Amino acid sequence: MDLVTAKAALSLVEQQEDFAWVSVLDTRGSLPRHSGSAMLVRADRSITGSVGGGPLEAAAIEQALAVIHARRPRLMPFDAATFGMMCGGGGLMLIDYADSGCPAAEELFRGLVALLEGGRKGWLVTVLPQGGLEAGTEGLSGDSSARRWLVTCADHFVAEDPARTYVQPIGPRGTAYVFGAGHCGQRLVPLLSTLGFFTVVVDDRPDFADARRFPDADRVVVADSFEGVVETLSVDEDSYLVIVTRGHAHDKSVLAQALRTKAGYVGMIGSKKKVADTHRALNEEGFSSTDLARVHAPIGLAIGAETPEEIAVSIAAEMIQARAAKEEWTKQA
Repeated sequence: MDLVTAKAALSLVEQQEDFAWVSVLDTRGSLPRHSGSAMLVRADRSITGSVGGGPLEAAAIEQALAVIHARRPRLMPFDAATFGMMCGGGGLMLIDYADSGCPAAEELFRGLVALLEGGRKGWLVTVLPQGGLEAGTEGLSGDSSARRWLVTCADHFVAEDPARTYVQPIGPRGTAYVFGAGHCGQRLVPLLSTLGFFTVVVDDRPDFADARRFPDADRVVVADSFEGVVETLSVDEDSYLVIVTRGHAHDKSVLAQALRTKAGYVGMIGSKKKVADTHRALNEEGFSSTDLARVHAPIGLAIGAETPEEIAVSIAAEMIQARAAKEEWTKQA
């Protein structure tokens, strides 16, 4: 579940409106959406989120309406071929009934919103009842249901029955550090936010690194200088560093710092000549060809982008590509 969907769920609970929560518990093969994808369905058929679109999602909405009417959850095993989908995958969805009057529902959604707004990661644990949903324990509906709770990185849990337990990661799919609060950065940040990145804007100009210019950013950092700024940030393998500062010298400085981190993605804006000159200078400073091979430069996919908006699209597309490759490798490892 992403932040938009979690906020929508909490808002519905606060407004005392019941709804169905459709979530993909497990998948196999190729499918349009991964495990953990979620969709909220209201009694008027309006939705927030998606579990893949097309005939599969349409069937899930019909099931969700039945759940709302009966006020009881149900499981929906599915095979893509049954719905005429060519992807060939399948899996299991849980269609939960969210009773706005149940304290457990508000507690869970409030916890999800707080976790996602803080850029933290956790896991949503779902335990299906023994012998089917009819024999379950208290859940979001205050009736027989699956048990669901949020586990943070600091928590521990033991699955009593792994066969009935599903664990899905919750949280941002990567932290994007955007160095440079100019036109490109301003166009890029809203796009990255909609794509599930936790976004951090970094610049040394207070009038540019202003939260009012970046309402979609999760964090805005006004640095004293670009020199040494990367070491003040929590950069790890799940970090995506985008270097789009206002000048060559700042780009080179941030890139040198970035190459000393374990960031999963490092990209720098610039012409081919600028990139070659920067690589040559860093090579003379002791960075190896292996180090420099990590850099996506010129940044972004080659789509002929010229305007800040087009450049933002090309950068975001390359970051999606890098993230997808990493997630696929992680699944296979």
